[in-house]
Amino acid sequence: MDAEGSKKFILRFFGLSAVLLILAAVSVIVVDPFFHYHGLLPGLKSVYSRYEYQVNGALEHLDYDAVLLGSSVTMNINSSLFDEAYGITTEKAVSSGAHCCTLVYYLEKAFDNRELKYVFWGLDPDQICYPIDEVADQNQALFLRDKNPFNDVNYFWNIDVLLDDMPNMLAISRHADYDRGRAYDFTALKTFSPDTALATHFPEGEVTEMLPIDGEEYLKRINANMDSVEALVAAHPETEFKFFFTLAGILWWDIHYRDGKLERYYNAWENAVRRLDKYDNVTFYSGVFNDRDCIMDLTHYCDYCHADYEFNQLQAMSVINEDRIITEDNMEEEIEVLRGIIKDFEDRLIADGNWDFLYEYTK
Repeated sequence: MDAEGSKKFILRFFGLSAVLLILAAVSVIVVDPFFHYHGLLPGLKSVYSRYEYQVNGALEHLDYDAVLLGSSVTMNINSSLFDEAYGITTEKAVSSGAHCCTLVYYLEKAFDNRELKYVFWGLDPDQICYPIDEVADQNQALFLRDKNPFNDVNYFWNIDVLLDDMPNMLAISRHADYDRGRAYDFTALKTFSPDTALATHFPEGEVTEMLPIDGEEYLKRINANMDSVEALVAAHPETEFKFFFTLAGILWWDIHYRDGKLERYYNAWENAVRRLDKYDNVTFYSGVFNDRDCIMDLTHYCDYCHADYEFNQLQAMSVINEDRIITEDNMEEEIEVLRGIIKDFEDRLIADGNWDFLYEYTK
């Protein structure tokens, strides 16, 4: 090939490459599986697969008038239950291991973009006990939540988006039975059984002395976190806030019995009720957080913490059915039920010297 031919080949190569890059970028921007630029186009459905990439865009661009907030222990709740019960459209704003500052960040973003009728908040004690100055939205990709258009190349020239997320959205949008309420539901990807739950549980060492609930750093954390939540509740009296205590399996509670955090976790929930129960737009529900069968039956767990679809729907139905409401008057009694379940478990574990008795709770 002579010099002139080589030059033409190079020009054609780079020209074709430029065209392909432009087509790739345009196709991602049009389909927009992470809802980064716009809402849904006609014929497309909000196909959820990656909370760490989609929550921000969904809160900004999709249509909703209610939000379900929480960590991974709320991901398997079908938000369609709330939609059917209240005649609303609920968007899931969830993040694995979500701290309070992350969920407050989500909720502020939702209020900036929508008028909310309801907020359903799966409240686990970890959220309240983490430092308020942790980076909010820590699991979210920076290039999808900042306003810098130049780093969007990480989105529209992303091989996973082009070959996985975008085709997945187009394909699933064709299915009439698709249920957006099961956004980020990971139950189909997991095995739920006592064996798989126990396989993830690695209790370390002897039981630690219980950490005091009057520790300076601990009080600083829970007060700062609850200040931020209370500010949102007070600022939006037209929005109904429905908090429910989240479910965790007995193995999760055993871990925190051993590391001395139990009393702090009980106190964190109690603190939340004391701070917020005075507001007319706030209701607390026990969910099934202290239901012995739900806590002890490892048939419904894929690891030491996360329950299956069935148990998660029980959490939602507690709210919908308006049963087992927690107030400042009965919260200590409700916490005492959980305390008793955990004590019975730890006593039995000491007596037996092994975990075999947990199989007695399977159905």
